[in-house]
Amino acid sequence: MLIAILLAFVALGATKAQANIDIYRPVGITFGQTARVTAANTGTTAIVVVGGKFLDSDGNVLAEFRGTVEPGEMMSFDLNADDIVRESNRIQIRVVIEGPVPHPRDVRLSLEVFNNADGKTTVFLGGPDT
Repeated sequence: MLIAILLAFVALGATKAQANIDIYRPVGITFGQTARVTAANTGTTAIVVVGGKFLDSDGNVLAEFRGTVEPGEMMSFDLNADDIVRESNRIQIRVVIEGPVPHPRDVRLSLEVFNNADGKTTVFLGGPDT
């Protein structure tokens, strides 16, 4: 019986854990704007973004992104509102990032919305509590 429990424990430990981070409060974007999420790695190991997603207010995936952020580096992912098929002018979005644990604690995230024409930032969120 003890061997069966140990084998079950080892098998559970061998599976890769995933962490889902719902990064920000929702923000609105409209035609002529882009939402950009930036991940900065402040740790000592690479952070693998397995499944980043921009979601609409109904939870539909608008765009997906993935990549590896090396220590000391940053990576940005964009969602251009002009590329979203929708009925109304404005759409509410939020960002979810999935990656292996424990690395998400070493990532610093920001979300900004900027105008495509002049690059002017209209919204900036520097973290989940801002």
